[in-house]
Amino acid sequence: MNYRYFTSLAVVTAAAIVASYAASLSSRQPQPAVVDVGIKYVRDSEEYATLARQVYRLATDAVLKAQPAVSDRPWAVILDIDETALDNSTYQVERAGRPYDLESWNAWVNRREAAAVPGAVDFVSAVRRAGGHVAWITNRLTVVATATRENLKSVGLWNDEDRLCAQQSSAHTKRIRRTEVVSGQGECAWQGRPTPVVVFVGDQLGDFPERDESVPNAGTDAAFGRTSFLLPNPMYGSWTSKVTRVR
Repeated sequence: MNYRYFTSLAVVTAAAIVASYAASLSSRQPQPAVVDVGIKYVRDSEEYATLARQVYRLATDAVLKAQPAVSDRPWAVILDIDETALDNSTYQVERAGRPYDLESWNAWVNRREAAAVPGAVDFVSAVRRAGGHVAWITNRLTVVATATRENLKSVGLWNDEDRLCAQQSSAHTKRIRRTEVVSGQGECAWQGRPTPVVVFVGDQLGDFPERDESVPNAGTDAAFGRTSFLLPNPMYGSWTSKVTRVR
């Protein structure tokens, strides 16, 4: 009888049993969610929150600087909502690596659980104290407009004098809605009242006027830091599908 063989076999078998038992125990323990580093940056880094507050403080300074020049007539600021005013990182965590889809997104919006982005409440409050109005231009659809208003209100961002400019269709671009606010004509407007916009805040370049929109002091790179203020968004955007530059 080959005792060495049977001894080795017993050792290997015992090790396999121990490993199997350990794996069984591990599977019963709560496992940490695998979170994309961009999502983790938004949720956990002090740097993200500080950057957001910094952007909003600079935007507030711009509002107060521009306000005397428009104080003789109604004026406004235009803000995007998602990742500009409302933080949807919880939705991103819950997707756990699964891609965005409209059904899950609308379900999240209807929960009305998004928190305010750091600095947003202070900025909007400063605008209102200075006599300005707020137009929210968002690509959230009109079917979730009520939930959006209620979520904004729950975190101290909504005022009944605001305009919520949700998207009716893919053809109903932010450009069209910005024009409505400025011209005073259309659903996003304070009706019959052309309204100068002194500051824009967003997290994607599409949240800001283009050069040919003829919005004063906007539409160029030089506008950023003066009338246009861009918040960081490492979670999603058109940049995620671009080829990474070599150098």
